[in-house]
Amino acid sequence: MTPQQKSSPVLICLAIFITIAIMTIAGCVDDGQEQQSQATSTGNVQTEHPTAGTTITTKTTTAPVPLKTAQPTSAPGLSTAGIVIAPISDKTVGDQFTLTATTSLPADTNLFWQILPDTGTPPSSLDKGSTMSVGGNNKVTKGDGTSNRISLEVNLGRLVPGKYVVIVGEMKGDFEIGDRYGYTYVTLK
Repeated sequence: MTPQQKSSPVLICLAIFITIAIMTIAGCVDDGQEQQSQATSTGNVQTEHPTAGTTITTKTTTAPVPLKTAQPTSAPGLSTAGIVIAPISDKTVGDQFTLTATTSLPADTNLFWQILPDTGTPPSSLDKGSTMSVGGNNKVTKGDGTSNRISLEVNLGRLVPGKYVVIVGEMKGDFEIGDRYGYTYVTLK
């Protein structure tokens, strides 16, 4: 009889590692990338290795590009300088709500505000000719620290369902806002 030899743990680990590497290269192990991926295949290349007797398929994929939207999602208001409007949840025709914002403008600064149909382009001024908008004026109130407050009572009674842009800015001239304004979006159902 021949004596039984013990295999070295190092040799066993090495054999397992080589087996896994060969299976991965040959495509026998599912790495999960193709199961639920939205990636699109842009080309398959097959290479044969006559000495190894194995065909290897290489797939090149392109990650999906996120869709660009014409307008920002309902997030904290966008500011050009000094006014940040709090996010506004979806509203219903006829709703009344309080629009709030923070600003670095001094207390008692006169403001204009307007809610008008969204054109897909960020606003830079009020729309004097809009017949489908609501608006008004108000003043900045004293806050705490370096941040003052804006609080406006808004009645959406005149508006119809749709996507609207809300703009609040420092009053400059006759129904004009200066370069310090903020804006955000709201959907009216």
